[in-house]
Amino acid sequence: MSISGKWAAVCLAAGALQLHSPLRAADSVASWKGVRVPGIGDSAMGVCLDGDTLYCIADSSLYALDVSKPLSPVVLGSISGMDNRRQVVVQGKFAYVASRETGLRIVDVSDPANMRLLSRFDSVEFATGLDVAGDTVFLAERINGVEVVDVSDPGRPAHACIRKTPESQSVRYRDGYLYSGEWAAGKVTVFDARDLSRFRKVCELDLGGFGDGLDIDGNHLYCSTGHDIPKQRCADKGLTPADARGRGRGLEIFDISDPARPKHVSRIDFPRFTPRDHDFWTPRVSGGLAFCCDSHNGMFVVDVKDPKRPKLAGRLCIPMPQGNFPSAAISSAAVGNGCVYVTAIPGGLWVIPVPGAKPPARPKGVLPANAGFREKYRTDDEAFHVYRPAASGQARSACLKGNIVYAAFSDAGLHVLEILPGGGFRKIGELPGGKRVSDCCFVGDRLVTAEGTDGWAVYELDGPAGFREIARRRPSHPNRSVAFWCWTVDADKVVLSARVGPYELFRLDGFDDPKPVCSFSGGCQWDKYLPDRAVGNAFPVHRNRRALYWPALDGNASKARADDSKTMPSGAQYNGICAFRDGFLYTVGGGYQFVRPDGTRDRVRTPPGGMQMGGIPRSDGRIVVCTSRSGRKVAVWDFGDPENPVLLRKYSISGRPDLAAIWNGLVIVPAGHQGLIMERRTAKTHPDTVNARAKSK
Repeated sequence: MSISGKWAAVCLAAGALQLHSPLRAADSVASWKGVRVPGIGDSAMGVCLDGDTLYCIADSSLYALDVSKPLSPVVLGSISGMDNRRQVVVQGKFAYVASRETGLRIVDVSDPANMRLLSRFDSVEFATGLDVAGDTVFLAERINGVEVVDVSDPGRPAHACIRKTPESQSVRYRDGYLYSGEWAAGKVTVFDARDLSRFRKVCELDLGGFGDGLDIDGNHLYCSTGHDIPKQRCADKGLTPADARGRGRGLEIFDISDPARPKHVSRIDFPRFTPRDHDFWTPRVSGGLAFCCDSHNGMFVVDVKDPKRPKLAGRLCIPMPQGNFPSAAISSAAVGNGCVYVTAIPGGLWVIPVPGAKPPARPKGVLPANAGFREKYRTDDEAFHVYRPAASGQARSACLKGNIVYAAFSDAGLHVLEILPGGGFRKIGELPGGKRVSDCCFVGDRLVTAEGTDGWAVYELDGPAGFREIARRRPSHPNRSVAFWCWTVDADKVVLSARVGPYELFRLDGFDDPKPVCSFSGGCQWDKYLPDRAVGNAFPVHRNRRALYWPALDGNASKARADDSKTMPSGAQYNGICAFRDGFLYTVGGGYQFVRPDGTRDRVRTPPGGMQMGGIPRSDGRIVVCTSRSGRKVAVWDFGDPENPVLLRKYSISGRPDLAAIWNGLVIVPAGHQGLIMERRTAKTHPDTVNARAKSK
């Protein structure tokens, strides 16, 4: 009996697993036991087979297992501190782990029983997926696209470049080309990666569902799809958005004999499933079978020996301890010798016997040339001054104290810069100790910093560049080992975030308290959705697509509340909120809205002339600066007349702009790998010109 035949109607014994057959096949009856592997965490996300060693990421750890006896894996060792892990790839003696908001981790696995962390790379955005080709790692980073990382020195990975895509979730490389699965866009982006100095998009492929995981077998590209049928395909099928919900799940196959011009071969649809919990989909292909992980919809086994005519052969479900979903969320799979290793949330790691199965050969082919390439992030010297540290690091945050800028450059630490009389910067110091600083803010006269695995710190300043540490706290949760953000609330309160899990508010005089004053969630996004300060006792948080949330800043003394997203406008991922005079300014729906501390708000206004207003705002009470990270745009508005704002200047820059600061009417922007940029004093930015333009409107 063929492997696909044996899979067609299997019931795995003891009721632990079930392989349901959607098709009748009278000649295909078999029974095996699926076994959960002991010693692996319950929330297992990714698995990768390397010879006789299986690597699995679960909870916050990377596990190595001996699978020389394929059906009886034995844990050799583990290493914690992987945080919000998503995918793992092993090449040579290194494991590469995509850890979402905390970037890329590189682990030395030359001794699987004693693995050690070599480095953590600060990715531009969420590192959701990855592939490795020689000295190059490709990171899938959602709406910011695909980042290319040089790992020729695994202890010091370095940013090479990043290319925008609709919403990259997973990537696969072979023979000079990279394929990226694009989520809600329902596409695959194809890149020419033969020479990294010319890394570029060559085409896009349309999918019948949201895009994510990919695999390559022979001359065929296999693309898992999930959730809904994309908007651009609904019209083709005559479907309304409601009809399209949950109908995008399936497997798409393309011929990549000509890798720059893939041809659609076929598609097979899986049963409709509308819930969106744990939205990831991964195919793994070997021996004419595609094992397609479809989250809580289970894992579908597809016979692809004839790629033009894929056939559904079976469906694997791992029952959940509670809940009505068909399966625990099956997240990843690796084909072994006579078995398939499957990860699930909850459920951990399972080994499923499949007689005749073989690990697939996955040759990378021609490797990318010019792994040492570095993008030259150009700055318009007529518009901006720019400062870059000597060491590699991206500008993440900047806060002002008079004419002194404290700039967080992530891997390159915290730099203290003096704004020169004629504009531009002069370095006058830096935070000692080689700390990696991703954020900083002033709470009263004290500087608070987010210093990665070293936690958050509070400093008294002795002069502009004299640092005296007075308090420190570390992330308390094993899945939150990296201090990432800090936010000023008022002169004594600060919000801390490890970027996964809740935001937590502390008083500086209780910085080491076990429990925060209050905690609240912000949503699964990257952009910064908290305001820059409280107004009175109000500190509204923009929750992506869910309107505003109002945390209780006094803990039990007041009650948190949330706006009704059905009656209040909810902003998109690109929008945000800032303090403005005696209230708040909220960018929403292509316009703006004034929100009062009591929660009441005006109607959404559109700027004069039908212009769109979007991005994360910051204001000095008159100037409003909106930055869009993924769009690489900066817009400067004059809100001297709040009813009739005037667009003063807009820029398209080469870096990824974060939250702006404003100094004497000039904008300072931490712009990622472009550096820290500051507007030049020109005719366009002079206060007299600004006032004249405002009056003319």
